[in-house]
Parts: sequence; C-alpha cells; structure tokens
Amino acid sequence: MELLAQPEIWVGAGVLLTCLISLVIFISGRNKKQTTDEQQVNLTIAIEKLPLLPVINEPVRMEIYGSPVRIRALVISPIGRGQSLPEKEHLGNILNHFIPDFMRILELHQPIFRKWPEQLSSNGFIQSFFNNLAIPNKGQGTVWCSIAGKIEVLGSGYLIGMVCNTATPNSLSQITVQHPGQWLDILRVHQA
Repeated sequence: MELLAQPEIWVGAGVLLTCLISLVIFISGRNKKQTTDEQQVNLTIAIEKLPLLPVINEPVRMEIYGSPVRIRALVISPIGRGQSLPEKEHLGNILNHFIPDFMRILELHQPIFRKWPEQLSSNGFIQSFFNNLAIPNKGQGTVWCSIAGKIEVLGSGYLIGMVCNTATPNSLSQITVQHPGQWLDILRVHQA
C-alpha cells in the first residue's frame, strides 16, 4: 500500500497511460488514412486502350463544334469542400437539365462513368481531368477529343468532363469550357 501512496507512481502511470492513448489514436488515424486512400475513386482511364467504336447518328446524334461524336468516358464532380453528388435517381435529372435528353444519349453511347470526389476549383478539375483521361497526342490528328468545364443546374454547380471519339481524325483536341453558358455553343444534339 505504501507503494501506491507515492505520488511518483501515479505521475508515472499517468504518463504511461497518456502515451498509450496517444499511440492508439496515432495508429487508428493512420488506419483511417489508409482506408480512405484505398477507397478513393480511380481517377484514371487508359483512353488509348479503349477500342474504337462507331459514332451513333440515330436516333440522336451529338456533335462537338459540328463533328459527330460518341461519348466514351464521362466524369462528374461536385464543386466545393464537403459537397457531394445527388443520389443516382436524381443524377439523371441534373444531366438532362445540362443537355436535354442527355440520359438517352448516355444509354446509347454506353460510356465509362466515374464520379469524382469534390473539387475545390474548376481549373484544378479541368487540369486533373485532362491529365487522368489523357487522349493520344492531346487529340491532335486523332479520332479523340475531350471537353471539360463547369455546369450549373437548378442553382448548383458541378464539374463535368467527357472523352469522345469521332469517325475520322479531327482537330478538336482538348476543349476547356470557360463558363457554363459556353456548353451550348460547343455541344449540339440532333434528332434523326
């Protein structure tokens, strides 16, 4: 009992307990970080390995600057810290507000679809999109093109990027949409 009455023992036990708690917190924090890293979305798609597919002209044709295209990859992301994309059943509404009948086009084109985590800036998203979905020769003289920018739907902002192919080599390259209204100047949808 005399041993427990000494204050040095209690101080030592307190320091030891504090060290153990700190170690447990440190280890659990590292495990959470590793789990978060493992759960991160794969941002890359090897575009050059995708087989070429024919452009779909019927019943709906999509064009970029007048060139018929087939969407091969689609990426969408929310803007801002802590933001998230709507549930799957509401995502179609957003995409159809972006381009009328866009969900119908996606059903026909069957692109690879990726939801990216929140992005803090449009410019950062665009650069990351062009880097992670790199098209051969940046699209120059190939059948590939890509387009990325911000869209606004019902008062909310999202970032969207698409990789498309044309039937013949084109000069479209990588297109940056500077403001949401510019999408209507670049994309056209035609009913057959």
